[in-house]
Amino acid sequence: MAEIKDVKVIEHWKLSVEYDDGLEGEISLSHLSGKPEYKSLSNYDYFKSVCFDDESGDLIWDNGISLCKNAIYKQLELKRLAKSLKIDLDKLDE
Repeated sequence: MAEIKDVKVIEHWKLSVEYDDGLEGEISLSHLSGKPEYKSLSNYDYFKSVCFDDESGDLIWDNGISLCKNAIYKQLELKRLAKSLKIDLDKLDE
């Protein structure tokens, strides 16, 4: 599986992630905002401290919150596929 090469905060609850195989895209983490275990991420300054772990390659924050690099990769792949098929994922919830 590809490794995260770069991560940037775009806005609160939204990241831009780039992998070493060229896959890149934006991912929203807003679905985590109501969960108690992710409460610390509601502080935007803290949210901006995201980085990736040298050992696991996962996205991490210093309080132990981590997000699996493979799960993020699969979401970005799905978004890319949906775009190539001209499927608007936002309209699927309607």
